[in-house]
Amino acid sequence: MKKWLEKLFGTFFPPVEEEPVDPVIKQKEDFLAFDGKLEVIIVSDNHEAKEGLQDVLHQHPNADYYFHCGDSNLSSDLDLMKPFITVSGNTDYDYDYHDNEWCVLSSGDRIWMTHGHAYSVNRSTEGLVESAIPDAELVIPIKYRTARTSIILYGHTHLVDVKMEKGLLIINPGSIALPRGGTFIRSYARLEITPEVYKIQIKNAKDHTIVEEFQFPREWRQPDRAPE
Repeated sequence: MKKWLEKLFGTFFPPVEEEPVDPVIKQKEDFLAFDGKLEVIIVSDNHEAKEGLQDVLHQHPNADYYFHCGDSNLSSDLDLMKPFITVSGNTDYDYDYHDNEWCVLSSGDRIWMTHGHAYSVNRSTEGLVESAIPDAELVIPIKYRTARTSIILYGHTHLVDVKMEKGLLIINPGSIALPRGGTFIRSYARLEITPEVYKIQIKNAKDHTIVEEFQFPREWRQPDRAPE
């Protein structure tokens, strides 16, 4: 009876539409309301090697999130890969991995992760920053274009890169299996998020000692403004 009445009178009494919620405002409210602590583990470029991934999971069993920036060369069906949010690298052929992944953390931070080979990261991270800004049509799907990225994760270069650029925290954890650069240390990243700061530790994948540490203020910034 109810459906019949709705069909009969629907054109005369249209349903009241709720006022849409601006996702940017909602994200900002969640971002500013966060009062806890998160542990995020970031790895990349193990190129089929499993031992390093297993060691990281054993070393950090209670992390809140695990991210893999691509070139795992491992099947998504493996139990080893199931804890990780993963993207496809230039040497991955598992169609369950996507070129890009977006994730809103419980802290209100929005992460965009991509392997990086499609953005010329061997030269610079300029392409990543430009593509992360809202309304960037080349990479951000329509449903995400009004949202603001807080953190960019990428891999591909096998080199550690941690910096804050135009209000975006950018992290490349290096390679957990095949490092490049002067130190040749197999590495991964541990990100700690508090209401006030981002703390990043680059850790040696062999013995889990801290190789480098970074800290940046955690502030809601417009993406076209450089950090003050």
